[in-house]
Amino acid sequence: MTTSKPLLCSLIGIALLFPTLLRAGNPAPKPLPEPLHQAAPKPKPKPKPAPGRPSEEEPLRPVASAFTFEIGRQSALDTYLSPIRYSGLDVALGYERLRAAGFAPEKWLTRHNASVNFASMNNQSGSGAMMSLYLDYSFAMLRRWQLGRGLWLAGGGEAALTLGGLYNLRNSNNPATAKVAIDLGATAMASYHLRVGRLPLTFRYQVSLPVVGAFFSPAFGQSYYEMFYIGNTAGIVHFGAWHNRVDLRNYLSVDIHVGKRALRLGYRQLMRTTHVNHLDTQVLGHMFVLGISGEIFRSAPPARRVVSVYN
Repeated sequence: MTTSKPLLCSLIGIALLFPTLLRAGNPAPKPLPEPLHQAAPKPKPKPKPAPGRPSEEEPLRPVASAFTFEIGRQSALDTYLSPIRYSGLDVALGYERLRAAGFAPEKWLTRHNASVNFASMNNQSGSGAMMSLYLDYSFAMLRRWQLGRGLWLAGGGEAALTLGGLYNLRNSNNPATAKVAIDLGATAMASYHLRVGRLPLTFRYQVSLPVVGAFFSPAFGQSYYEMFYIGNTAGIVHFGAWHNRVDLRNYLSVDIHVGKRALRLGYRQLMRTTHVNHLDTQVLGHMFVLGISGEIFRSAPPARRVVSVYN
């Protein structure tokens, strides 16, 4: 009994140590390495433009716009209505839009002009009254050249559309006549930018001269009832050129820049003349111009190149 107790304790100790020896002989497997995540490819740097070459990024082309109010005097003679000349107050609202062209901004610019013009006139004796209303729109593409510091000259072609008419309050028969014309012509513009002290100024002269086109004019004594009700419309649309139609527009202005806007002061002279079907039309206007102008910028990086019509 005394001998069996130590033997029993030895067997229990060996049984407890056997699993530990097995674990020591077979080491635990190493954990598998975690899969490596693929790094995102780095963006390739954009090539810098070579020295002396312009950036391929499209430049910023601000819109130079002007809203004007004009007041002056108009004289009109239309022998379809009366052989007497009428004259009186003339008022107009105008809009002008200039912008460098997208395909060659340093060399070309586009111009839009739109205006509405109304005049109330009387004859010399005051016994008759006449009114006129004209709507004008033109689009021009001009090539410009820099002649010196701040001095620019531009010239090109222009397409123009005119809608309007004259109304004689004294006439009972044929009291009104319509004026419709479409033209292709030449236009030129000169501008000079300078500073007087700290005040920037922009002087600009513009001239437009239609060359060819088409216009509407009835025959002498032909009524609108005869044309549009009976259908006698032969010979009412005419090819227009300098032999039977001469229009001329002169515009001189100065922009006084104050901050982002400018005060515009100017003078506009307008001449409309036709001679066809033994009828003469002469409309002459002299206007004082007062308006607000300025450039409208779109949002862009500060380092972006700017091509302005005021350069």
